[in-house]
Amino acid sequence: MLNAIQQILPSLAALGVLAYWGIGLAAGLEAFVLTGIFLPGTLIVDAGGFMVQRGLLDFFDLVWFVAIGSILGGEATYWAGRHLRRGLLERWNIAAMPAYARAEALFARHGGFALVLGRFLGPVAAFVPFAAAVAGMERRSFRLWNALSGVPYALAHVGLGYLTGAGLTRLSPVLTREALLVLALAVVAAALWWGLRRLDRALPVLLGALGAGLDRLAQHPRAGSFGARHPGLARRIVRRLDRSHFWGLPATLLGAGFVYLLGLWLGLALDFLRAEPIVQIDLRLAELMHMFWTPALLQVFTWITALGDTRLVAAVLALAALWLGLRGRIALLLGLVTALGTDLVSVMLFKAAFGRPRSGLGYFTETSGSFPSGHAALGVAFFGMLAFIAWRTCRLGPVTAAFLGAMTALLIGLSRLYLVEHYLSDVLAGWGLGGLCLLAGIAVTEWQWGLAPCAPRRLARPVLAGAVVVSLGLAGYAGQRLRDYTKALNPRPVTQAAQVLDDPAQLFAAGAMGRAPLPAAAQSLTGERSIALSFALLARDPAQLRAALDAQGWTEARPATLRDLGRTAADLLRERVAADAALAPLFWDNQPNDLAFNGPATGDTEAPTRARLRLWATPWRTRQGQGLWVAVLSQDDGLIAEEARPAPDLAAALAQALQANGAARAIAPGLPLITLP
Repeated sequence: MLNAIQQILPSLAALGVLAYWGIGLAAGLEAFVLTGIFLPGTLIVDAGGFMVQRGLLDFFDLVWFVAIGSILGGEATYWAGRHLRRGLLERWNIAAMPAYARAEALFARHGGFALVLGRFLGPVAAFVPFAAAVAGMERRSFRLWNALSGVPYALAHVGLGYLTGAGLTRLSPVLTREALLVLALAVVAAALWWGLRRLDRALPVLLGALGAGLDRLAQHPRAGSFGARHPGLARRIVRRLDRSHFWGLPATLLGAGFVYLLGLWLGLALDFLRAEPIVQIDLRLAELMHMFWTPALLQVFTWITALGDTRLVAAVLALAALWLGLRGRIALLLGLVTALGTDLVSVMLFKAAFGRPRSGLGYFTETSGSFPSGHAALGVAFFGMLAFIAWRTCRLGPVTAAFLGAMTALLIGLSRLYLVEHYLSDVLAGWGLGGLCLLAGIAVTEWQWGLAPCAPRRLARPVLAGAVVVSLGLAGYAGQRLRDYTKALNPRPVTQAAQVLDDPAQLFAAGAMGRAPLPAAAQSLTGERSIALSFALLARDPAQLRAALDAQGWTEARPATLRDLGRTAADLLRERVAADAALAPLFWDNQPNDLAFNGPATGDTEAPTRARLRLWATPWRTRQGQGLWVAVLSQDDGLIAEEARPAPDLAAALAQALQANGAARAIAPGLPLITLP
């Protein structure tokens, strides 16, 4: 999880000087009133400080870019306040926003120094220059204080990112696989909550800006002449943008969202039908998840996947229908039934149409089609609609409801991936399809709500008591289904029986042996990095292979479990990697490597980039009883397989050292076969 930072930041640094410009632009946009309420500019600046600590950027150069960017953003906000303040205050109702009220109070109390203080107050930062302009602050005085505010802001946040990087460098945690997963999910949950909070603050301003823009457009002389020439089209456009009823702007926005999700879903379905790279990623990820199974995580994800159990969903639906019906919330009930009904029907039809078989690595035995994932679709459509109902009935705020709905859908989809009940493309397609069904349910709810709005009913005490008793029974039944959820387990995959092979070259020849030739390269999980096989080996057993490599100074790597990969990530942050560090797998013929070795030290024992050897066992053996292995030798840090580089010279030297009976013969172009004595 920690190494994910390492994967992202170097790719930014590869932009060279553009990285400085990008981070400076982020600081400027956060200081501008229209973008600062939702753009995470400060987090990007902090990430820039982390890059400085890693040696990817220069400290003082980045400070100047951030300072100048934030100063220019403040100037733009001041200009907007001077020239657009009447329209902004009246049309967008900025004065009612808490962030603007804080900024106005801060400026009234501290004057120009408020510009310095406001830089460190998140969303308030973009409103302080606006409040200064509205209050009539003199331009020369504003520019002086604005310039003074940019430098401490840049120094503080670039320095904070640097200190964070230094702290992570000294971090050497010993995390279990369960703890590592919990930590990763906590980071995702925090990021989702923060993003939803930002979006909640931004939507009123963005919608207000859209409304103001449309009003200005309608008042333009050319718009009037267009309406006179095309009255029918003009009336249709006005109806589409009318906010006073459902079939106006609400239906337009819901329709646009539906079309967008439909386009994404169709694109994913076409990728699957055309066997695009995502299908290969599916197979590799399934193999990888199978390697990461632990009893504790299997139990946790079994409980999560039980949320999609038919009987549990029926109990929750009955519980929701009971209270919505008693309270007279018929529109919400119709929306819930629509979302769930369209989800169940569409999933059933698409599973039958695509007919994709399940993975043989699945934890439970499933007989239905694999594409799309019904659990993932249900997580979005049904539980998302429940979250919408909780918000519409004022039981939850919009941010909390959206957070709970999104996290439930995320965890259900993740459970299907971890249990290998579905492939990645199945889950993505399920989420997309569930989103379409959710929008359909919301549209029905809003349509019916506008037709027949009603106040909640007051329930008589006997009715209320009976409803509580029934609710407790339904909730208890749902909890019992969650606790006792189980299905027939799939048998563990059987190792393919050894096959006798007369000539290994036949395996890599087109059309030989009546089968497609074996791949001549290994790939990373995403398929973005492909490295040709370095050599093949004939060995009696893995012990002989280990002994031969040990004699050449190679150290066998620890198994690629979540815990050991986490330890490797921590070692990389400390810039001191252990000789037996676990290596992220590469995939040959969609299978992760069976063995991995770290190369001998080459002077700089702390260098994270070293020679790495990954080997795959094949099911073929010679008549003399020697098994065939294929190997890839690369140079990488052991964890970021996407950045692995071929090492042909090192591979040739190792092949020569391992070959005891003269030169190795080639069984494919560039692929020597080594026979261990």
